[in-house]
Amino acid sequence: FTFRLCSKEDEPRDLPELKGLRALVVDDDFNTCDSVTYMLSQIGMRAEWTLSGKEALLRTHQAVTRGDIYTVYVIDWMLPDMNGVEVARRIRKEAGEEAPIIVLTSYDWSDIEEEAKAAGVTAFCAKPLFMSDLKAALLAANNLLGKEAEPPAWTLADFSGKRVLLVEDIELNREIAEVILTESG
Repeated sequence: FTFRLCSKEDEPRDLPELKGLRALVVDDDFNTCDSVTYMLSQIGMRAEWTLSGKEALLRTHQAVTRGDIYTVYVIDWMLPDMNGVEVARRIRKEAGEEAPIIVLTSYDWSDIEEEAKAAGVTAFCAKPLFMSDLKAALLAANNLLGKEAEPPAWTLADFSGKRVLLVEDIELNREIAEVILTESG
């Protein structure tokens, strides 16, 4: 069967203000690196990845030395070789205050938020990371909010009174999804 939520075409994914700029993704999971790098390239950025915090610091040093800096960093909070907040702190020392640093985490970041902000972290995103979350974080971190002409089409859709079949084998996920769907009408 056809399951169509919105009849409008997908909104353009690229952000002209970030087109061609460099981004570095740092995560110990290859699939996360691959996925986030792909999303950044869809936005129009030149994205690279590494599985190590130490490697990220080396790449940052090389980028600064060569004058081809990273303009965005997406760093996992829990890296095996060093904490993501520590990576952010050292990147700030090397690269300065300009580039937004977005920390990815599967955990509640409220316990480390103050320390992370002091280390230079600009924003947090929950895993799994979706394109809409990434774009929102990039827009906010680069002070580009309000520069989009109109809100995305999916935010204008009215789902009130519609029926949805939710299939989820984890009870907690099911409960959360039910609350979100109920609040959406």
